[in-house]
Amino acid sequence: MRSVSATYSCQTALLLFCALTSPASAQDMSKYYTVMHPEEFEIDWAGFYREAEKRTADVRDRFPHHLNLAYGDDTKQQLDLYLPKTSTNNAPVFLFLHGGGFREGDRAQYGFVAEPFAHRGIITAVASYRLTTDGYHYPAQPEDTRSAITWLHKHIAEYGGNAEAVYVGGHSAGAILAADVGVDRSWMEERGIPSEALRGIVPISGPYDLRTKGRPGEGDAYAPSEELELQASPVLHVKNPAPASLVAVGSTEKRFLDSSEEFVAEMTAKGAIARLLVLDGQDHKDTVVSLADPDSPLFQMTLELINASQESARD
Repeated sequence: MRSVSATYSCQTALLLFCALTSPASAQDMSKYYTVMHPEEFEIDWAGFYREAEKRTADVRDRFPHHLNLAYGDDTKQQLDLYLPKTSTNNAPVFLFLHGGGFREGDRAQYGFVAEPFAHRGIITAVASYRLTTDGYHYPAQPEDTRSAITWLHKHIAEYGGNAEAVYVGGHSAGAILAADVGVDRSWMEERGIPSEALRGIVPISGPYDLRTKGRPGEGDAYAPSEELELQASPVLHVKNPAPASLVAVGSTEKRFLDSSEEFVAEMTAKGAIARLLVLDGQDHKDTVVSLADPDSPLFQMTLELINASQESARD
């Protein structure tokens, strides 16, 4: 199979970084619940965020990018674009949605996931969305995700991207959002976007039935009623799904494994090509780090999903 990167010829070098002159700082992680209450978590989330910010800064040093592109009026309704080093034309676009239990996290901490995609001619968009700590609850976050996709469809051609080849992935809370927009694409017609433009989703380490309880400190802030829990559960609303799905989960994430299996079964039953990837020995932090590892099964299978979709569209 021909790789995505092989479809792009080397044009005039685009090595001047396209960021704003003063790159935005990440949201202050010291105020995150996971950082303020480390005793409640087995994972060192403060260490994760420090490393994530360092790796993101490194990616910004080495790849063309555009920061703080607004898809809405709120300061959280912004996304960052990371581009391949050589200019592209009709490049596929991978939208990544961060985790954090809908209460923490910022796009400026997750630009590191873009590196292996950029090496293969794929544009990565990393989006922030409104958080429960600022008083926003379901359906604000799925609405933000739809707005980010709408922005990409309208504007990504200006950056060398293909508006008809969008893929959405996310980790943890972001996995729920990726699943939400991918289980029923009827919302796309309402926004003037052909449903075929959303070609696949890659939810990572998420629960897809919100009737289950979250991590410490989350409570029911995202969907604060039984009715909203039902509405916010992607696995309960699979109707017109994206044609391809890769659902990944770490083998140590026991509470997400059953939900991931159920989600794959529902997507398959509704006609999607859905695959489950269990990442051996990986925990909740490891899985998102794997997405940025070009040799990991998660990245390789994500790339395979994108390549297969690209080949299918050309047939």
